[in-house]
Formats: sequence, structure tokens, C-alpha cells
Amino acid sequence: MPEANSMYDYIVIGAGSAGSIVASKLAASDSNAQILLIEAGKLLLNPKMYNPSDWFEVLQQHPEIDWGYKSVPQTNLNNRVIMLPQAKALGGCALHNAMVYVRGGRSDFDAWGKVAPGWSWNDVLPHFESVEQIIKVLMAETDNFNFINDLFAAAKQYGLPENHNYNTSESQYGYAPFQFNNIRALSKLFRETTFNTFLPAVHANVTVLAEALVTKIRFNDTKTIGVEYVQKNEKYFAGVRHEVVLSAGAIASPKILMLSGIGDETELAKFDIPVVVNVPEVGKNLHDDLFVSAGFSIPEDKDVPVYSYSLAPAVIFGSTENSSSVVDIECSVGVGTLKGFPGPKNSFWLWPNVMHLKSKGTITLGSSSPDQAPVVDPKYLTVPGDLQSCITALQLGIDIGNQSSLGQWREKQIAPEPGTDFESYIRETANTTQHYCGTCRMGIDQSSVVDTELKVRGVSGLRVIDASVFPLPITANTAAATMMIADKGGDILT
Repeated sequence: MPEANSMYDYIVIGAGSAGSIVASKLAASDSNAQILLIEAGKLLLNPKMYNPSDWFEVLQQHPEIDWGYKSVPQTNLNNRVIMLPQAKALGGCALHNAMVYVRGGRSDFDAWGKVAPGWSWNDVLPHFESVEQIIKVLMAETDNFNFINDLFAAAKQYGLPENHNYNTSESQYGYAPFQFNNIRALSKLFRETTFNTFLPAVHANVTVLAEALVTKIRFNDTKTIGVEYVQKNEKYFAGVRHEVVLSAGAIASPKILMLSGIGDETELAKFDIPVVVNVPEVGKNLHDDLFVSAGFSIPEDKDVPVYSYSLAPAVIFGSTENSSSVVDIECSVGVGTLKGFPGPKNSFWLWPNVMHLKSKGTITLGSSSPDQAPVVDPKYLTVPGDLQSCITALQLGIDIGNQSSLGQWREKQIAPEPGTDFESYIRETANTTQHYCGTCRMGIDQSSVVDTELKVRGVSGLRVIDASVFPLPITANTAAATMMIADKGGDILT
């Protein structure tokens, strides 16, 4: 096997939202340290990729930026196979996500701190703030959008309070302008990623290797010594002096660990993979949120708004328990003019994302081949209470959409049509929010995959730093918390 160009002090696998930050912090902390940042995807130059309003269209029309993951048939979603988007490019999921920035609630991270000391709200807040100094989180402008003003009035009619800044208030509960991240601040019309914001050319000690698929992390007994990868059909090995950081995401990180011999020994034995260390929890504890859809047609004579952002600039945080202390619904908003949107063009939609679902899924290997996608089974709605949570969230979206304040925008309710059985509708239409996390769970218990310093149990010189380490789900999109973990993880490393 050909060797890479010399040894590296650190190797970071994955140049997405987490890996780019980790590589940047390592490079800045020691200008003499040589860092290899290795990414399976490529650098994308198509300008449509960087226009926030093209988000949905890009996701639909450019399969080359996605891994193409999909679930096994989901019994509780009418045996549907759910497509599971995951970016494959320098910059990672910031290239095709909705760009919204939600930290999560104080109570979310205080719950983390109970199972992973050092990760409570007060511990993680400085790292959110550190990230925000670079990515320039922007409050969406809503003053000139009549539709959004009427939507906020409808949320108020429903009984929700105004919560102007959900990221800094005591509770997320209420309606607010969305906050967007990774937008070039001067124009607000250019999508940025952590790759091009955290890794400017001045980091001469970072080698970026694109279109290189990591196939295995190599060990000497239980000491990490490097990674094997394939580039242009050639196999290579890159050695490491200090540590390998795995930042490939909640689907690929457990896959790489298992291919490397770290996982449930009974699963590894199925594919004759030599066991380095038996860690049964690798690939377990998969959490994902579901969203449901409430749609309304808009009269043909109305001037339907077109936004420069990836979604309509509004969010509504609600509760399945109708309580400001239990916030588990994040309702985003869209209109039919969003490019690539499959629904009627003159329509508006409320999409309640149901957070904190109890069902947990798994990621396992389908073979010992690195080229084969893992077997992903989110096990949606396997815990009975999750269905009721989705029904409650759907009702919230319908009720807000039917308030009188939205009367001038609402012709009729089109989804679900009045009289539709909610359970049947949810089983047929609920879909992933792409908030995968938890598959390399962090904790102080010995069954956790990584400890509170993000070290993989049972081996030395290997950490996982990405959304897979979430010990518990949060009331938020995963992007902000993933960047926070990378910032904190980078500090731990240095």
C-alpha cells in the first residue's frame, strides 16, 4: 500500500461543520503541527450551491453533493423507505441545510451535564459564543414581510408569546424571527460553510485532501497509528503521531469505527472484521426528529412572498404539553415559491418538527466493504407516545394556519384535507428533519462510546467530534450544537 506524504501530527476525518473547526483550532494552536484534513467529497464551485434561496432546489437536483443514504423500510411509516440526506463535499451539511441557527434550550444542555459532566449549559455557552464570533449569526428581517407579520399575529392568537431571541432567552417558547448562520454578513445572500470561514489560506500547516474515502482507522494493538484511504482508485496510508479525530457525521462515523474493528463484536463477526475493542453501543442510540406538514392554498390574486433566505424568516416554538417549560416543537414555515418546492406554488406551509421523540434507531454494517452504505434503521414511531406527539404537533400547525390573522392569505386547508385521519396522514407523510445524532454517544458510563473528553473507549489516540456524540436530543437543528462541540473539542485537544 503506498504511503502518504510523511506523517501528520493530527488527522481529521471529515471536512464538514465539525471537522473544519477542529482542524482550524489545531492549526492555530501550534503552527508547527502538521494536520491532515481528509474529505470524501470535493470542492463545489457551482454558484447555485451558495445561494441561500436555492437551497431546496440544490438538494433535489444535485445528487453529487449527497451520500444518498436511505433507511430500511419503516414499519410505522407505512413501510416507506426514507431518504436521509447527508452532504458529501468540503463544507459538509452547511452546503445543503436550511442554514437556521438554533442553539437548543438551557434545559437540554443541563440534561447533558447530568450524564456527561462538563457539558451543561454554563459549560457549552462560551463555545457557542466563540463560534458565533466567526459565523456571524444574523436575525432574519421581517418588518417588510406582511405574510410573516400576519403569521406572528396568528401565533399570538393561538396563545403563544413573542420571543424575539430564542437563542438568548430563558425559554425558547414562542414565535420569533429565524436566525440564520453561515451567510456572508454584508450581502446576506451568500451561503458560507465552516470550511471556508474557519480555514482561510493562512493555515499553511493544514493539508486538505479531497475526494479521498477513509476506509479504515489502523491500530497497533489499541494505539491509533493512522488511516487507510482510497483516492482515484489507489489505496494509501497516512500515519499519525498524536491523534485521529473522526468527524464524519452521525451516520458515517459509526460506520468507520465498525470497519476499523470498534463496535459490537457479534456484528463485526458477521463480516469477519477483526475486533480491536468491543464497544456494543457503536451505531446504537440513533435519534432523528420527524416533521409533519400543514398546508394552505393562497388566493391566486395574492402577491406571494419570495424570500432571500433558505426558509421563510420565522419560527414558532411550541410544546406537546402546552407548557413553556417543555419545548419540543420547532415549527418552520415555507411558501410555495421556494425554488424546487414540490407543492402548489400558491400555498403556505407550517412544518412542525417534533423533537425529543423517544424512539431510537440503529446503524449497522451491510458488508465489510467501505463502498457500501451502512444499514440505517431509525425505527420511527416505535415508541407509542411518539405518534401522539406528532398528532399534537400537526394540530398546532393546523390551528395556527387557520387563525383569522392569516385569513387574507388562506384560501383553504389543503394538507391534511379537513376530515383526514391524522394517524393515517402522519404515517403516510411524516419525514426526516435530517437531525441525526447520538450514534457514538458521550457519557461517563462505561457503555458510552466516548467519554466526556470525546475519547473513544478502549483505544488511545482516537476521538469522535461531531453530532454522533450527542448524549441526548435537543430542541434544535443539530448544526449549531455540532459547531459548539467542535469548538469545545478543539480546546480539549489543544
